Amino acid sequence: MPSNDQPGRTAAVIAAYSPPESLVEAIRRLRGQLDHIVVVDDGSPADSAPVFARLAEQGATVLHQGTNQGIAVALNTGIRTASEKWAPEFFLTLDQDSLVTDRYVELAHRTYADAKAKGLDVAFVCAASYSGHAVPTIPSHDGFLHAFDPMQSGFVIPRSTIDRVGAFDEGLFIDGVDSEFTVRSRTAGLDVLVGAGCDIDHDLGQRRPGTLFGRQVRIGGTMLSYNYHSPGRVYYICRNGTILTKRYALKAPKWVARRLVEELKAHLLRFAFSPVRLTLLRAAARGFWDGAKGVSGRIPVELERRIR
Repeated sequence: MPSNDQPGRTAAVIAAYSPPESLVEAIRRLRGQLDHIVVVDDGSPADSAPVFARLAEQGATVLHQGTNQGIAVALNTGIRTASEKWAPEFFLTLDQDSLVTDRYVELAHRTYADAKAKGLDVAFVCAASYSGHAVPTIPSHDGFLHAFDPMQSGFVIPRSTIDRVGAFDEGLFIDGVDSEFTVRSRTAGLDVLVGAGCDIDHDLGQRRPGTLFGRQVRIGGTMLSYNYHSPGRVYYICRNGTILTKRYALKAPKWVARRLVEELKAHLLRFAFSPVRLTLLRAAARGFWDGAKGVSGRIPVELERRIR
């Protein structure tokens, strides 16, 4: 049974696409913290069926979508299903490659309750770290850590927040879904808090060394590295980042400015060191253009084929 005193109060929602076998163990461990788990299959190929079957054996409710509709649709579908079946007070959203610590849910609820007792209007509680990397924060003077731009894996969201600000933005499809939900909540007057002790093991993607002429570049004592993303992913990063900038530049100028600086640093490293930098530049240019025009949804098939 879950360790908190209200075992049905939180439902986990996990978006999955070709999930790894490790998700089965993650579900088994998560069942020690809450009763209800929904896994949304976002259009996985047929060879993923055995993994989904084992997830169901572990007690997860598995929902299958015929096509990949993006993480926002998957999360919203899971939240809607959990609401209809169990009416939980909170939702824990997770990626398929995330493994929470054993008391994650309990500690997130403790941060939420402590903040509410001190008069804070809490949007949600997020992870404190991902694989040992602390979540960036913004200045505060209330004794709590306020997250800057956290990843959605590990969000513990009260149902009241979704009733107040709405669900995840399905038009963004992939990148920026968590950022948009964060800044939308904050501009509605809610606080986005870091859960004390809420740590997650999470795949942080392909980190590659920055090399020139076969040698890794060093600045001072630091060896440069960068996060590699496919051209399609870079398209979404640039398009959705532009959409967020346009949408929130006046409502949250400091947040937008800081996010732009962080994205600029990532882009400079990516375009300087990636072996497919020209393709990435074409993908980025189209992403910025489409974002400026307000294009949303899935990347056009023709464009995806050209920049692959």
